[in-house]
Amino acid sequence: MKIYKNFIDKAHCNKLNEVMLSLEFPWFYVKHQVSKDSSFMFHCFYRDHKINSGFYDLMEPILKKLNVEKIISIRANLCLKRAMKNEWHRDFYERQILTPKSKVAIYYVNTNNGYTAFKDKKIKSEKNKIIIFKGDVKHKAQYQTDTDTRVVINFNYE
Repeated sequence: MKIYKNFIDKAHCNKLNEVMLSLEFPWFYVKHQVSKDSSFMFHCFYRDHKINSGFYDLMEPILKKLNVEKIISIRANLCLKRAMKNEWHRDFYERQILTPKSKVAIYYVNTNNGYTAFKDKKIKSEKNKIIIFKGDVKHKAQYQTDTDTRVVINFNYE
């Protein structure tokens, strides 16, 4: 696992935060994040081998720094402050979309007391931080209690 703070330049980091929490940015409701856990809002930038969002260009600085060869999916998750439960999962792994060389990167758009949990580690949600790990690693989100929103962007790629 790799962790990078201040991953992209400050101006673009702030633009991401501003745009994604604006009235113009479309979020969509999903009943369960994994299977029977908490609901959340999401925005899909890329899926099924094509760009799926007019906001895709916002991802370019992150993709460039990740040195992506092949995009599998890019989606943002917006979690609202509330009671929740979340299950351990591997992104798309059970549906065999990811391969052994697949990676996951989670970029934190804003700072809050939520985190990403792994079996042996908790990674705090800190603005402009990214974590990169193998696609077969189980993890789960812990929603925040100190802010109204927790926003992350999830990259699945090779």
